[in-house]
Amino acid sequence: MARQKVLVPYNFTIQDQKAMDFIMGTFQTVEEMEFTLFHVYEPLPEIETGSNAVLGRLKGTMMSLARDLRGLESYLKGARSKLLDNGFSEERVAYIFKAREKDIADEIAETALKGGYHMVLLNRKPTKITRMFGRSISGKLLSTLKDTAICIMN
Repeated sequence: MARQKVLVPYNFTIQDQKAMDFIMGTFQTVEEMEFTLFHVYEPLPEIETGSNAVLGRLKGTMMSLARDLRGLESYLKGARSKLLDNGFSEERVAYIFKAREKDIADEIAETALKGGYHMVLLNRKPTKITRMFGRSISGKLLSTLKDTAICIMN
């Protein structure tokens, strides 16, 4: 039997940790499921500084932001390692860390479709239920992904 693939958008929040706890508590022994932690980040622009002092300082700031991005990727790898440390095999857990090219919902949908994912596991901040489906990522995915299960953690 082929493994069921689950895409887990990850944004380094408390809700993401709850999703990880849910995965560990529910799917640890289900060998037929594999998980991909997914994070898209805003790409940093290239800046030509020349001899301009102001742009030189900006380049320093950009280098700092690039270090921060590498740190985020390390955190994502750490989340993957947490699953591995809790009994998931290497083949069952992957991660994708990529620069954003589109709207976040479109990035998730495209990855889910191209990667053949069977489920997208979303989480959201607790708010009024009426806001949940209005112009939200979950609402866009519900209308876009027709043959994909979408699990929304509250």
